[in-house]
Formats: sequence, structure tokens, C-alpha cells
Amino acid sequence: MMDHDILKVRMLGGFTLEYKGKELVLDRNIYSKTTQLLQLILLHTKGSGISKAALIEELYGRTEVENKNGSLNNTLFRLRKQLKAIGLPESNYINISAGMCQWDPEIKVCVDVCEFKEKIEAGQKENREQERNNIWLNAWKIYRGEFLPNMIGEDWVTVENVRCRDMYFMCVEELCHWLKAEEKYEELHQVAHRAADIYPFDDWQIWEIDSLIGMARYKEGMEVYKRTAKLLFDEMGISPSEKMLERFKLMGERTSQAAGAIEDIKYRLKEKEAVQGAYFCAFPSFVDVYHVFGRMMERTGISVFLMLCTLDFEDQIPTSEEERSMSDTLRETIQNSARKGDFYTRYNVRQYLIMLIGINQENCQLVSKRIDRGFKKRIGSRKNVQINYYVASVGEVCDENKEREIKNFVDNRVAWSETTE
Repeated sequence: MMDHDILKVRMLGGFTLEYKGKELVLDRNIYSKTTQLLQLILLHTKGSGISKAALIEELYGRTEVENKNGSLNNTLFRLRKQLKAIGLPESNYINISAGMCQWDPEIKVCVDVCEFKEKIEAGQKENREQERNNIWLNAWKIYRGEFLPNMIGEDWVTVENVRCRDMYFMCVEELCHWLKAEEKYEELHQVAHRAADIYPFDDWQIWEIDSLIGMARYKEGMEVYKRTAKLLFDEMGISPSEKMLERFKLMGERTSQAAGAIEDIKYRLKEKEAVQGAYFCAFPSFVDVYHVFGRMMERTGISVFLMLCTLDFEDQIPTSEEERSMSDTLRETIQNSARKGDFYTRYNVRQYLIMLIGINQENCQLVSKRIDRGFKKRIGSRKNVQINYYVASVGEVCDENKEREIKNFVDNRVAWSETTE
């Protein structure tokens, strides 16, 4: 049978009937005897049903009716006509045998309160903690509100309401302890928030605040506390519980600590010197920046180019001091020639890597020309040193050899022996 061919009955948080994707309205009067009779029979779809004697007691126990059995039979007759009129398949709907009334099993029905109680009982029989809590988590999902809240004045509704509430409280309490112990704070927040929404005067907000503290969301936790404190005072004229006040104090301390911590972090992260030009970083940091911008390119489409600058002494063998001097000069030149938003690092004594952000291939040549001019200006009349450039887009589709070449000069530091300064 298709799922939409099942009569879906909601009794938790309200009363609705749904069949084949359409909501059915049995009676405009939600307190009518026919509506209550249907609810009582559907409430007992599991097992052997409900006796006529119990139905008479629940429906007519407090009323002066001469022939209570006859009144029940008349109500059954009207109910069958109404069920047919609202679009259910042809059926007798309620079968009566040996004084017991039961819903016709030929018309499949799913009643949320029955499913809820069934799962609670299944969880109570389960010895494995993980499985038990998973069952109760499914029960929690079903419970969307109190049992028939609009009919709480009826004795049988009140009794069932209390029974379901006690089951729900036990279920939520167990889930909250388990989820907090497992540090599943997002799930804890969902469970506690719904419980607090249904039962706002039963301190479920404590668990909700605990979940927010666990996620360091202190501002939201404070908002929950303030709303709850106002609700308790406005509706009941009382103050928050001692446990609630403990959370309030803890959040106050954590909030002030977090504020102090972020200021300290901001101070430590602040660039200590207002250096003009490109940003210099050690090679390992440069590799991290390279990986970050590689990811950003996939998401934003920003263009990033790598420029490898190599000192060329034109077949001459310089001394270590000359190499170091030329290397320092090249570093100074790059610092002043590249832009403030660019990054560079020393790869080895003769080579520097520059990461040029938000630039195109043509403008890379402008950068290399600026470096050339600045470098020649600094070394003066010396003619036997020049800079060779290699440029590659971080995001370009490379052939196998070129890709390996780029990877070598960025990720494989062993490719060149770095001399000791």
C-alpha cells in the first residue's frame, strides 16, 4: 500500500486527519461526541481495541443520559456516515466484537501518539545505550506538542496527556544527558529547544543554555535566559531557578573572558611594523598562503600568478659574500616593486618567489620590469648580474612537465640547496 493511502492521524499538538495528501475535516465542532469517539478508537488501534463500556464511561460518564448504550450506538452510526462523507474508502470503519470496538484493519492508519508510545516502550526494553537513545531520538521527533491540547478539559484527555508528558520528559532528560556527555551540542540544542517551546515552565531552557555554552554561543544563551526570566515573572511572578542563575553567572564570566581574549588575539595578529610594499614571509608560511589562494581561486575566480626570480651571475662564480649581498639587494627591490597585497619569500640564496594577487599575465611583465629597474639602480655599474623570471598562473591547466616544474619550485624545497646565511 502506498504511503498516501494510509490515514495519518495527529493527536500530539493538535488533531488532524490526512488521507491521500489531503486534510480531512470530520466535524467543525472539535468537542463533539463523534470526534471524541473517533479519537478514543484511534487511540486504541494497537491491541484489541477499547470496550463499549469504557467508551460509554469516557463519553457519557458525567452526563445524565437515560440510555447510554443507545446514545453510543447513535454516535457510532453518525461517525460512520461522517467518515464516508469526508472521503475515506467504503467500510464499516469500526468493528464491534464481544463488546470490543476496534478500527477496521483494512483501512491502514498511523496515529502519532501510538507511534510515540510504542517507541518509548521499545527504548525502555533496549539494553544497548546507543540503540536505546537512537530509538528515543525518533520518539522525540514525533512528539510535536501536548496530547489534544484543545480538549484538555475532558477527563480521558487529561489522563492521556499526563501519561504522554511523563514519557516525553523521561525521553528528553535521557537524551539531554547522553548528548551532553557525547558533546553533540547542536543536537542537544534541537532537543532542548523544542522541549522548552512545548513546556516553557519546566526548566528545559537550562539544557538549551548548556548546549549554547558548549558551542561558545554565549550571546544566544544570554538571550534565552532573558526571555525565560521575563516569561517566568510575567506569567507566574517568580524568579529563575538556582540552576538557571548558575548558567547566567557562568555565561557572564565566559563572555567577559571571550571579549578579553579576542582583544589579545587581535593585538597579537596585528602587523607590528607598517612596512610598505609586498609582504615577506618564511617559505613554510608562503606555501600555506599559496594553498589558501589556490582554494580561493576555485570559489571566487580571482587570478593569482607565481613569479620565480633567479639571480644569474653569467657563468661567473661569485663569493658567498657577493651572493648574500646580491640576494639582500634583490629582496629589497622586490619589497618595493611589488604591491602591498602581494606576498614573497626567499626560496634559496639566489631565488625568490612572489605571489601576485588579482593580476593578469601582461601586468606580470610590468612587475618584472619594475624589479629590473630597481635592481639595476641599486647595483650601479656592476654588469655581470641579471635576474631571470619564470611566471605561471596558479590556476592554469598545465601539461604534465610544466605542472611538475611548478610543483617543484613551490612545494619541493629540496630542489635547490639553500646556503647558510
